[in-house]
Amino acid sequence: MSVLPRESKTSIDTSAKRVEAPELSEAPLKAMGKPAREFKLGNLNLNGRVFLAPMAGYTDTAFRRLARRYGAAMVITEMVSSRALINGNENSNDKSKELMEFTEPERPVGVQLFGGDPGIMGEAAARVVKEVHPDVIDINFGCPVGKILKCDAGAAILKEPQRAGWIVKAMVEATGGKVPITVKTRGGYDAMDNAVFEVLEAVQEAGASALAVHARTRNQMFEGKANWEVIKNLKKKAQIPIIGNGDVKCAEDAYKLFNETGCDGIMIGRGSMGAPWIFEEINHYLETGKPLGPPSLKFKIGIALEQLKCSIEVKGPRMGLLEMRKHLSHYLKGFEGARDMRQRLLTSDDTDWVVKTLTEIFESIPDGAAVLPQA
Repeated sequence: MSVLPRESKTSIDTSAKRVEAPELSEAPLKAMGKPAREFKLGNLNLNGRVFLAPMAGYTDTAFRRLARRYGAAMVITEMVSSRALINGNENSNDKSKELMEFTEPERPVGVQLFGGDPGIMGEAAARVVKEVHPDVIDINFGCPVGKILKCDAGAAILKEPQRAGWIVKAMVEATGGKVPITVKTRGGYDAMDNAVFEVLEAVQEAGASALAVHARTRNQMFEGKANWEVIKNLKKKAQIPIIGNGDVKCAEDAYKLFNETGCDGIMIGRGSMGAPWIFEEINHYLETGKPLGPPSLKFKIGIALEQLKCSIEVKGPRMGLLEMRKHLSHYLKGFEGARDMRQRLLTSDDTDWVVKTLTEIFESIPDGAAVLPQA
């Protein structure tokens, strides 16, 4: 399937609770004194300040390619278990290798590792650098899921901030400074407390190149409002770049996060689901002060179809379709007049039928259409 052009003149909006950004009198990032296309991670120069956040089960190669095409300055793989990579059996080792694989169009790309043992994390980082040559290695100190916490990994680090420094130091030494080591964590465990500031102090002293902060606590999971104040306060204390994350769903949200916190960059997670073009919208707004019109329905279906075909190509017909269902649910959300067809597309096990049906829908949609054709 050929690359679809970005359509910016239509006014069709099928996403949930989308808010059109107001036009500003000047380019926001320029007014804040932040060069829009200059961002440095250690010895790595990035062309932008808006990144795709790593999300387990979502940020696979098919989605990462689209995020990069539409302006994400960097993408990061789904999290990889350091222990499985080093000490796992053949099956877990193969799964880890699969998760950390990427393609050249995705660069610059980071591989995210999780684990709680400094020695194993260091060994895993060295192996990743040797085997797949990423541009960055990211550390997951933010996952709130119970099975990760039981491994003393993810957000569990917030209960023992000094261990974050030991892990970073081990990884920096094991990789010989060949790639930047970055960290992603949360604003707190049970509450917004001093733990995240202790993590900042520990990791920047150990040689981390940046700290990304999801401004929710571990107990919040993904509920409630992100507390951007913690990002603002971290930025005041930091000697390394601070990347803000949480509640950015549109270009205006991105502007507000930069403006209210002074952060150096932002990560988009759930706001990109079913909308990998959000990076283009944000970049355009931050660089010009003018909103980029929302994409047409035809454009959205075309991108969904392209991602589906890529997923099938990489993972095979069965797994490619199954893994794509959660993405399709976002692409198809909010479309009027197509509930039955949407349900069939999201539950069918017939890969050929789903591809054929989406292709027919794409080809049948006239420019400017606001609803899907009836089944």
